[in-house]
Amino acid sequence: MEYTISIPQGWQCPWFTFGQRTQQGPIIGMKYYPAGTFLASEYGEGWRYILMPDKRYEDEEHRVENEVKLLTPEELKTQIQAEIDHHSRQLELLKFELETIPATVATAESAVNNEAPIQQQQKSWDSPPTLQSFIDAAQLILREIAKHPDFVTLEYQPDLTVADAQTALSYLQSGLEDSQKFDITANIFPEG
Repeated sequence: MEYTISIPQGWQCPWFTFGQRTQQGPIIGMKYYPAGTFLASEYGEGWRYILMPDKRYEDEEHRVENEVKLLTPEELKTQIQAEIDHHSRQLELLKFELETIPATVATAESAVNNEAPIQQQQKSWDSPPTLQSFIDAAQLILREIAKHPDFVTLEYQPDLTVADAQTALSYLQSGLEDSQKFDITANIFPEG
């Protein structure tokens, strides 16, 4: 995606653009302190970049232009491939959820005879879903349980709560992501 910005006369052109991936995270904002302004006299004239080091948190970093470092082509490829893999797992999970929705078949004869509808057999998969897809499914199920009206009204007070289970899944997911990052790093920087 390409962005076009018009630079006022007298301003320097920025080195980087919105959305560009850097070692400190993607650029989510830009500011310019023009010469002759209070901010330029306090902090120096030029571009400031707002970066998001981790999209799972609301923290952001503000950096001057010469502090921003681009990713190497190998790092950029690895990061993009990791995102593709993540979205592919999400897509597989959604396909799995779609395939496991039971289809109810009601025939005219069963309706007349007050018989229960015939349940269609569920499909089995060619290869089992990934661990990540099971984690995603479990997190989805726990969120649905936690907000279900029957659960909310149930005065259920176990030693381990739904929130404890969600936390355990978060730890499992972090461990899995760390393991995958280690595998990716080992492929980029092989020992030897």
